[in-house]
Amino acid sequence: MSASRPPPTTALTSTTAGGKVPGLTDGALVGAVPSGVTWFPAIDALRAVAALLVLWYHVIELGNWAEFPWDGPLRLAREGWIGVDLFFVISGFVIGLSALRGFATQGARFRRHFSERRLARIVPLYALTALLFLLLVEPSPLALPLSTLATHIGVHALFLHNLHPATHGSINGPNWSVALEMQFYLLMAFIAPWLSRRHWLVVIGAGVGVAWTWRAGVVAVIGPGVDRAHLLHVYSTQLPGTLDAFAMGGALSVLVAGGSELGAGRLLRPGWGAFAGWACAFAALAWVTMEFYWPRGPYWDRWEMIVFWRSALSATFAAFVGAAIVLPARGVRWLRPMRYLGEVSYGIYLWHLPVLLTLLALPSSKAEVLLLRVGLGTLVLASFSWHFFERGFIVRARRPGR
Repeated sequence: MSASRPPPTTALTSTTAGGKVPGLTDGALVGAVPSGVTWFPAIDALRAVAALLVLWYHVIELGNWAEFPWDGPLRLAREGWIGVDLFFVISGFVIGLSALRGFATQGARFRRHFSERRLARIVPLYALTALLFLLLVEPSPLALPLSTLATHIGVHALFLHNLHPATHGSINGPNWSVALEMQFYLLMAFIAPWLSRRHWLVVIGAGVGVAWTWRAGVVAVIGPGVDRAHLLHVYSTQLPGTLDAFAMGGALSVLVAGGSELGAGRLLRPGWGAFAGWACAFAALAWVTMEFYWPRGPYWDRWEMIVFWRSALSATFAAFVGAAIVLPARGVRWLRPMRYLGEVSYGIYLWHLPVLLTLLALPSSKAEVLLLRVGLGTLVLASFSWHFFERGFIVRARRPGR
C-alpha cells in the first residue's frame, strides 16, 4: 500500500411531555423537508457508494492490483477508504435526525426506543459475521491463550475493540468502524437535548474543534511518520477525532429539523435547483480536497494533513448528502438499483472482507475477475442475510409498544 494514504480499514417539530422543545416551533418545516420524514431514499444510494468504494479499495490493496490506474477518474477507487468517512457523515445526518425527532416527540424517554432500534440493526449481523470470520476465514485468534482470546472477544462484544491497536482489526478488520458508530449512537442518545437547542453552525464548530484538538494531541504524543501509521490511524480515528465527520451530518439534521426557522427553507426544499446547488458545491469541494491531498506526499508524514484534511473531506461529503436530501422524486426513481445496494450496504461492508480473504486463499485469478467474484459473492451474502436474518430483528424492534 502506498505510504501517501491512510492504512486500509481492516458506516421536529412537535411537543414533548414537558412542552415545546427549545429552539423548535410548530410549522418550522414549512417550505423545507416535510415534518416527520426520517427516510430519504437517495441516502440509500450514498450508502451503496460508500460500501462499494471500501470493497473496491480492499480488492486493489489486498489483491495487490498493481496495474490499477493511478490517474484519471478510476484513481478514486485507490482512495476507497474514504467510503468510511462518507458513512460517518451519513450516520451523523440520519442518526442525528432520528434522535432529534425522538426527543421532540418523547422527551428523554426516546432513548430506550432509539437504543433498541440501533442494537437490532447493528448487533445481529455484526455478531454473525464475526463468528463466521473466526471459525471459517481466519481462525488464528482461536489459538491464542484463553485469557487473550477472551479479551479479544470481550472488547468486540462491547464495541470497544477500536480503542487499542492490538484489538483494532483483530476480527474482521472493517469492524473497527462499527464500534466507532456504536459509540457515536450512545453519544447521540445523551446529547440530543443539547443538539436540539443549537444552531447548525455551532454543531459544526464544536465537532471540528474537538476533532482538531484530538488529532493534534495524537500527533503530538505519537509523532508523524509512515512507520507509525498504524498507531496514528488507530488513535486519530477514536470518536473525538472523527466528530468533524459526524458533526457535518449532524448539522444537516439540525437544518432539516429546524427547517425555515434556521433559514433552511430554500436550501433543503426538494427540487432541481437546490439539487444543482448542492451538487456543484460537492463537485467544487471534492476537486479542491483531493487536489490538495494527492500531491502532498506521505499522508502520515505531514501533521497538518492528519489534523486538518479530514474536515475538508467531511465537508465534501456533507454537500453530497445535501444533494441526496433535496433530490426530487423523479431523480430518486432512477436510483432504484443503487437504493437496493444501499439497503443491504451494512451486509456488503461486513461480508466483503471474509469473501475477499477466502478467494485470495484459492488459486490466483486476474484482478478484474477477483473484483467480480468478490462483488457477486458479497452481494449474494448481503442480500440473503438482509432478507432472511437482519430484517426480522429490525421489524421486531419497530413493533408498536417496544
